[in-house]
Amino acid sequence: MRFIYECFIAVQYIYIAFAKLFDINQNHMKKKKSKNSRKTTDKNKTNLMGFNEIFENNLKIYNNFLEQAKEISKEKTKTNTGIFNNNLEFYNNYLKQAKEFNKTNSDAEQSNFSTQNLIDLISPTTDGIFKSFSRFSKKIHENPDIYFKNLNTWLSDIVKLNFYFISKTSNQEADPVIMPDKSDKRFSDNEWSGNLFFDFIKQFYLITNKFLENLVESVEFDDPKQGKLFKFYIHQLNMALSPSNFVFTNPEILAKTIEEGGQNLVRGMNNYSKDNLKHPNKFFISQTQSDDFEVGKNLATTEGKIIYKNDVFELIHYNSDGNQQFETPLLVVPPFINKYYIMDLNEKKSLVKYLIKNKINTFLMSWKNPDSDSRDLGFIDYIEEGILKANKIICKETGSSKINLASYCIGGTLSSMTLAYLKNIKGENNINSATFFASLVDFEDFGDLQMFISEDQIKSIEKEMKSVGYYDGKNLSSSFNFLRPRDLYWNYVVNNYLLGKEPPSFDLLYWNSDSTNLAEKIYSDYLRSMCLNNNLVKNNYKLKGKILDLKKITTPMFHVGAIADHICPWKSVFSGLKYYNGNIKFILSSSGHVAGIIQGKKVRPGKLYFYSSNKNNTKISPDEWLNSAKKYEGSWWPTWIKWLINHSGDLKNVKALNLHKHSALYDAPGQYVVQKHT
Repeated sequence: MRFIYECFIAVQYIYIAFAKLFDINQNHMKKKKSKNSRKTTDKNKTNLMGFNEIFENNLKIYNNFLEQAKEISKEKTKTNTGIFNNNLEFYNNYLKQAKEFNKTNSDAEQSNFSTQNLIDLISPTTDGIFKSFSRFSKKIHENPDIYFKNLNTWLSDIVKLNFYFISKTSNQEADPVIMPDKSDKRFSDNEWSGNLFFDFIKQFYLITNKFLENLVESVEFDDPKQGKLFKFYIHQLNMALSPSNFVFTNPEILAKTIEEGGQNLVRGMNNYSKDNLKHPNKFFISQTQSDDFEVGKNLATTEGKIIYKNDVFELIHYNSDGNQQFETPLLVVPPFINKYYIMDLNEKKSLVKYLIKNKINTFLMSWKNPDSDSRDLGFIDYIEEGILKANKIICKETGSSKINLASYCIGGTLSSMTLAYLKNIKGENNINSATFFASLVDFEDFGDLQMFISEDQIKSIEKEMKSVGYYDGKNLSSSFNFLRPRDLYWNYVVNNYLLGKEPPSFDLLYWNSDSTNLAEKIYSDYLRSMCLNNNLVKNNYKLKGKILDLKKITTPMFHVGAIADHICPWKSVFSGLKYYNGNIKFILSSSGHVAGIIQGKKVRPGKLYFYSSNKNNTKISPDEWLNSAKKYEGSWWPTWIKWLINHSGDLKNVKALNLHKHSALYDAPGQYVVQKHT
């Protein structure tokens, strides 16, 4: 997958680049002729000399430690020769496994992936890395004090760490120089604190981590986007180089390897081989037990019928669980980059189930998983043969003259485009209200994914899509994983490949890995028109020759942002509201892009909360809105359902609202949601 290749290549190049930068800057400073520069250089030389003396002392202590360790090792060797025999067997098995893996991998490369493919995939990113680093290096050269100020802080912390090391080896009390964040589970094993060797490695890593991030933070880039891009690469570098990711610097892995004679690494190789076979050369990694879940069995279990199907979507009509429903039906529009059942994940967190219990006559679109035949489907097809077709079917099915819309993520972008499109065509706009969950129309800042959107990158993606007619959903899924590399990637590298464990069962992560493809035309248009050029809010996007003008939209709206959303940042969600005209209610939820939306209705003090303001002024800044808002404990779902009911008409008999004009084709969850393409 492109994004993972980018990250691996990035950390290598940045690592080398930083080494060169340090060397360049020191050479640069030597050439400076000013007195201030000479003073700065001399000062740093003094610090380095002090550091060297301390390091030499530590080296003596460490050598003594090694001598003692050798004596202890001799005694243990006498009684633990079996371990070495096991290790020998392990290495023989490992080599055998590796040969088989290499053969399989070579066959896969010949048939599916070539070296040139890899070069084509990563070249836009590596070019971007070098350009970004060049800008960063230029800034450092212009103001070398930035570098040396941060370097001095790093050296000071290293000196403190060495004194900490000396004190601990002398059985004296000493406080750690730096501690990991409480949310950082990488260093939860007791050995990271109890064993001086691993404690030293951990703190050295954290100090260096802080140095790199502070150094980048200190530089003011001419283009803020370039600054964000470089910070992102540094973050990827820091996550990749964590000592927790390697066998000999992670005490838990090392202990496991010795205990099992390396069999954990054999299992890890098997796990890696299985993942590679699922998605050759794309570094797909299993995050959960796939065999524990099945759509329609323990996921997407709310009862309903497929009442319509075309080449774009299936329409699900969910069964009522009572005798009455509100007269205005609701159409749920999920994102077409994911499977719809995030809205119906499980009994406790099913948004669909919650709507039904509150007497909302609920319909939902299940998008087709695109294949080569779908390559020419664009936004106009998803609007006319998607949302508007569903609208027509629902009105005929229920006898209602209008519907409510609820949409999520890119499904919300599509819904906004639909509302604007309706203003350009003849006929009555029968969309009564619209709800948007974490949805963007303003793509000026759309989070970390923005770092990799450029014309070169889009051309590379288009070239890849041209051969098959779609963009592989696993690529996009892995991209999202690398937005949170510690929790969604390296955590599983350690668990699956180094500890040799199976990942735990988790329905949300199963959904996350159950990817869907993107049709070539719509994805290319989305990347270029929305993500790169932000044409929708600039009144520069046309469908059928007419501009989509969001300001023409007066439909009552309910918008939800999530405070920790890294895919659709809430401030960008809020900033997009000023482009509409009409009554808009905005809610800011806790948590991130998924957990902030799919959270259930129960109150969990401290974990579930939301912000709401009686002043629904969408023309102010996001920070001004937040300052005027009040914090409420619990889920925002009940607040939304009250708003939705106010736009849903009267309660009526279920039989009067369900006219069965369309006979059921088959039961939910349908056929499209279980489609997989290889």
